[in-house]
Amino acid sequence: MRFAYADPPYPGLSKRYYGDHRDFKGEVDHVELLARLTTGPYDGWALSTSAEALRDVWALCPPETRLCIWFNGPRMTKSYAALHAYEALLVWGGRPRAVPVVEDLCDVLQWGGRQHSHPGSLVGMKPAAFCNWLFELLGASRGDRLDDLFPGSGAVERAWDLYTSSPPGSDDSLPRIPATV
Repeated sequence: MRFAYADPPYPGLSKRYYGDHRDFKGEVDHVELLARLTTGPYDGWALSTSAEALRDVWALCPPETRLCIWFNGPRMTKSYAALHAYEALLVWGGRPRAVPVVEDLCDVLQWGGRQHSHPGSLVGMKPAAFCNWLFELLGASRGDRLDDLFPGSGAVERAWDLYTSSPPGSDDSLPRIPATV
């Protein structure tokens, strides 16, 4: 199967966080992006967005698009309003999961912290636990393809390579990082 993941600069924040980045191209046209995702060759896709932009971005998605939440914890900073402690992940399509036991995959991931020590670390970079959760939400498995539409640091591609390099349960497979809810 072929999947896509889009983690564009969140609406209204592109220049603030990525204005000095070599790949900066300004604000992302989410209407065009979602048209590309929904009419493209994908069996499933996921799109990250901010809590502030969620209502507008979700309204552009097909009705069967599922809202998943990454609770990444509170940020300690001065603010005149309550701070959002989550990011939205909109998921469409994918491979249905055949689970013979109690389901262990939730639409909420609790995992905090930015990976400052990761090579090429960028604001908004997704950690390995997030990537693993994303791949499982899509029902991805070995032999599938993932198009990372906004590669940034390359962390998603590296996580995908690890995720699809060994079948689960084999001697050379990496342990999956469990999500806490």
